[in-house]
Amino acid sequence: MASGDGGCSAAQKSKPGNAWENKPAAAVTFPPPLRFLIPALLLALGLVSTWLDYELDLANDLERDFNDMTTQAEATGTRLTALARQHLARGEIKALSDGLSDWKHEPWLTMASVVDEQGKVLASSSAQWEGRSAEDTPAATAWKRARKDAGKVMESATMNDGDVIVLAAFPIEISAQNREWLLLVYDRANAVAHAHLDARQRVAWSSAVIALMCLCLWATLHFGVAARLERLARSVREFGEGRTISIDAVKGGDEVHELSQAFRKMTQRLADRERERAELERAVIDSAENERRRIGHELHDGIGQQLTAVLMSINGLHEELQATAPTFADHAQHASESLRETLAEVRALSHGLAPVPLWKQGLQHALQALADTTTRSSGVRCVFECPDNITVTNEATASNLYRITQEAVNNALKHADSGEIRIGLECREGFLVLEIDDDGCGLPETPAEGCGIGFRIMQHRTEMMGGRMEHGAPPAGGTRIAVHIPNLP
Repeated sequence: MASGDGGCSAAQKSKPGNAWENKPAAAVTFPPPLRFLIPALLLALGLVSTWLDYELDLANDLERDFNDMTTQAEATGTRLTALARQHLARGEIKALSDGLSDWKHEPWLTMASVVDEQGKVLASSSAQWEGRSAEDTPAATAWKRARKDAGKVMESATMNDGDVIVLAAFPIEISAQNREWLLLVYDRANAVAHAHLDARQRVAWSSAVIALMCLCLWATLHFGVAARLERLARSVREFGEGRTISIDAVKGGDEVHELSQAFRKMTQRLADRERERAELERAVIDSAENERRRIGHELHDGIGQQLTAVLMSINGLHEELQATAPTFADHAQHASESLRETLAEVRALSHGLAPVPLWKQGLQHALQALADTTTRSSGVRCVFECPDNITVTNEATASNLYRITQEAVNNALKHADSGEIRIGLECREGFLVLEIDDDGCGLPETPAEGCGIGFRIMQHRTEMMGGRMEHGAPPAGGTRIAVHIPNLP
């Protein structure tokens, strides 16, 4: 059975489909929503910037600490060089050792030693290094550099698995043939550790602040914008699908609230227009139904009665002609038969426009009469099934259900090439269910342009009754039109 006025092919008949049930899969969107993307990008940029700032600050702190320590080493080396020159000139090695020991409490200074040309430690702030080779002391690197460059040395080095030290070597000129060296060792481990700790604390605080700001930004975008837009989109979607008749305004005083207000006014206008259109269509359908009924009654009670009277007169004339003028009796017989056929067509037309069982005996008898008439007139078997005694007291509802059935049966006869049509009426879970099945070729996959007016009229009649209409294929194939009406009238 076709839903409109389009036909179907043999391939369609052998392959009834449910193409309207196939729905496209939801597409996965990329990139993610802005409420996640923007805070994530800002967080990544903030962390990268914080790490670069950490590296730069640490390098600056270490460089500043090294400069401070070298400045201190320069000043200390100058004073100790003068002191060592005086004691060496007088040969006072013991006094020189005592003088160097007095500098042990200077910040960061761990070793101060005087070394001769052969690298032997003559005097030291720590007695453990006296008499030993400079290469066996923490100042070995400074001693090697001093001998190689023959000048003052100031450099940074590492010892003992990462201990950071500053080495300094100062030449002590006693005579042109005699040169000793003052070697200083400063420990930077604590200063470097404090620099790293301060830098890590700064990067931790900066990262925490950036993360908190990104979280606040996400919360603002999510709860202040995205969630409210989602509520508005859901309301608009429900309105578009017909599940609600209005859109609730989103609270707030920003652009989202103004947008929701604009949508709400638009939906109110659309709802008013839809209400006016529905009322107008209902009035047009009621007017057309009343006009159908009036014409049907006129045909049945007016023209039909007149034709009946004329038929009786011709029958009487036929009897008189048989007695008086048998030659003309055959003409009267032919006229009587033609008039009888015309009267039958007028009665069938009047019953189609205003079915007497619908108005006098109810919907159930009218559908049974429609099935019997269809079987007699078309040769296609049409059956009506109603397991329970159903009475529809609402005249408009009964009329709409009858017209939907009439349209569906006519479409099955015209386009479906069906051999049997079933009309079913029953109560199911609080709904009045009307089903029209056929075993024809099914719905066309691509109906011709301009087709489907009958289907749209059936859909509209169903919506007027507050129900829903479904179409598909029954288990045996063909087409099924099912109308579900809540709140059985």
